[in-house]
Parts: sequence; C-alpha cells; structure tokens
Amino acid sequence: MHIPPYYKRPKWQAFFIGVIVGTMVGYLFFLYIYGEHTERWIEENLTLRQELKDLENDFELLKKDSDDQSEQLLRIQDVEIELSNTEQVKLDRFTTIRLTSLIEDEIGEVVGDHIESVNEQRDLLIRTIENKNFRVNQIQYQVKVVFLSIGPTLDVTLEVRVQSS
Repeated sequence: MHIPPYYKRPKWQAFFIGVIVGTMVGYLFFLYIYGEHTERWIEENLTLRQELKDLENDFELLKKDSDDQSEQLLRIQDVEIELSNTEQVKLDRFTTIRLTSLIEDEIGEVVGDHIESVNEQRDLLIRTIENKNFRVNQIQYQVKVVFLSIGPTLDVTLEVRVQSS
C-alpha cells in the first residue's frame, strides 16, 4: 500500500503549517486564560485567609473582653494598614497582601489595649515598625511610617522601600 506524498504539495504544506500554528496559538491562549484564572483565585484565597484571621482575632477579643460598651470604646479594636507607594516600588497584589499581613502580625499586639497606653508608647510603636525588615518572596522590605492615627481604629500609612543588600 502506497501513501501519497502530500507533504510535497504546497496546498497541503500550507494546511499542515496552519494546523500547527493554530494549535500553538490555541495552547498559548489556553495558558493565558488559565493563568489569569489562577491568579484571581490565589488573590481571592489570600484575601479570604486574611479576613478569616482578622475575624478569629476579633472573636478572641470579644471572648476575652467582657467589659461594658463605654470602656470598649476606649480600646483599640482594629488595625488598618495602607501602603502609600506600591506603584513606585512596583509591588504586585500578592506581595502587597503578604506585606500588609506581616505588618499586621507585627503590630497586632496593640489590639485590645487602651488608647491612652498606646498613645504614650507611640514612638516605640513607630520604631517597632520601622526597624523591622519584612521578607516577602526572597526580597527584604523596609517601611517608614508616614502617618499614624490612634483611636478605636489604629490607622497606619506606610512608605515601602526595597532594602539594598
């Protein structure tokens, strides 16, 4: 039995090249869509884990504190961290989420403390944040406190710098 040599005809060559190129383009399109979907899923997963950790901390504080409502307002109830220069340092979303989480872990000890005692130790809190090097994805980051507001919600605005080796 003889198979005709289609590979020698130009129309068949164009057909086979089109099939190969189409397969490559389709596979690259699949990889792009799959990557976008995975990235979105990982970001959502990290965000939900952080929210779960915050809710567990809030639950522990509610269990621990059985004081009346007026004294509860005199305590720090939440910590909010904002990174001011993520675009200039070119941090991606995952690094931003992880860095924020590490900083919250570092200063999360003040949640539940009296506002007056935290206000008296403001300089110590600032030095604690600024003197710590945060390691995310094998890169060391330093932060500088730009703004600190102490109230029922501790608001901290930070400037991120990549630490030189």
